[in-house]
Amino acid sequence: MIVGIQQPNYIPWLGYFYKIYKSDLFVLLDDAQFPKESPAARNFIKAKDGSKILLTVSVKKSKGAYQNYNELELEYSSKWNTKHLNHIKDSYVKAPFFKEYFPIFEILIKEPAKNLAELNTRIILKTLELLQINTKIEIASSINNLELGTKNNRNLNITLYYKGNKYLSGKGAQSYNDAELFNANNVELIYSDYKATDYPQLHGEFIPNLSFLDSLFNIGAEGVSNLLKQNNQ
Repeated sequence: MIVGIQQPNYIPWLGYFYKIYKSDLFVLLDDAQFPKESPAARNFIKAKDGSKILLTVSVKKSKGAYQNYNELELEYSSKWNTKHLNHIKDSYVKAPFFKEYFPIFEILIKEPAKNLAELNTRIILKTLELLQINTKIEIASSINNLELGTKNNRNLNITLYYKGNKYLSGKGAQSYNDAELFNANNVELIYSDYKATDYPQLHGEFIPNLSFLDSLFNIGAEGVSNLLKQNNQ
């Protein structure tokens, strides 16, 4: 069984959902420490002028810089969510599938969340539903009374906890993954083979690896699902 593990990121890129698609079970690591400049709180969309716009969620640091995703409260006084929705609408209002999907994410982004993990998880789960990805999803903080360790040990122990024999990692982790540790515990370390694929996109030259919202508004859920399947061929 293939187990994937990753922090719940904000309006993630397609490679994130491909990793879930390739997994038999995927664990949202909501109780990991939130790092500075993390993609968990930000992502890019494409503006009408063809440039990239970075959307960043405002978070509270009043309780200290070293908080977990499921502890990090959101700062709604800045009205970041309203600003994000305005940017999204301005950028994609003429996209073929905007009217079908924008109201769904308008509700998800507008409704206040207790913390960053809750916001991102609700967006991820709804997207999986729309894309008809049936991978089983687990939440890391629901693993009770078990010392998981950190970094490689944590990923290994989570994989073993769910009886996985393969751990699916992102390519960016190759430099610090401990292949010998996984091999010693009879877990095969494998990597996502996602490759960005062009699709019809508004506003000029194609920009890869934007938030999944870009592809969803441009080609719809069925089109996005087909992109993920094509990557797997």
